[in-house]
Amino acid sequence: MYNDYYKPSDQRELQRVKGKRKQVTDKELIRKVHNGDKEALNTIIQKYYDEIYRFCVYLTGNDTDSYDITQEVFFKFIKYVDSYRYKNLKGYLLIIARNSCCDYFRHKKDMLWIEDMTKAGKEDSRITVMEDGMLLRQELMRIPPEQREVIVLHVYEELKFGEIAKMLGCHISTVKSRYFQGIKKLKMLMHAK
Repeated sequence: MYNDYYKPSDQRELQRVKGKRKQVTDKELIRKVHNGDKEALNTIIQKYYDEIYRFCVYLTGNDTDSYDITQEVFFKFIKYVDSYRYKNLKGYLLIIARNSCCDYFRHKKDMLWIEDMTKAGKEDSRITVMEDGMLLRQELMRIPPEQREVIVLHVYEELKFGEIAKMLGCHISTVKSRYFQGIKKLKMLMHAK
């Protein structure tokens, strides 16, 4: 195993050594989980937690609630892991996340996510980038959920239209239409500001 006392200068070497370890596939991890290996379950959670959280943030626009939803996604996955039969684990987790976000919106119909983005007198480029990101997230919340979902899956999760169509259970032309209509609406909203 690795020494727990690596100095900061040794971090690059640690990453190089860790990178040489054999990467276990999702299929192998699921097989181990089905055989009762709890460490494999932890590996899956560590591997996908940040992506599922980011997906939830983009769908809900709320960091705190997205944290709770992400926890719920993995609780559901753990509860039903024995019945998992999909080929694409990330896609399966994103479906659970999508359904959990839909539940969130059903319970919070009156949710409004608006932040004050004016920082008087600050011209720092980092703040400008943060403001742009916040503006984009805010504008994403103004387009229909079906379009927002496809944009997030395609742009931020880097899924292909075919993968998204399979995940959502609709035709690829529907996914492309939602994507391009959503992008068009986002451009109009951004230019209006």
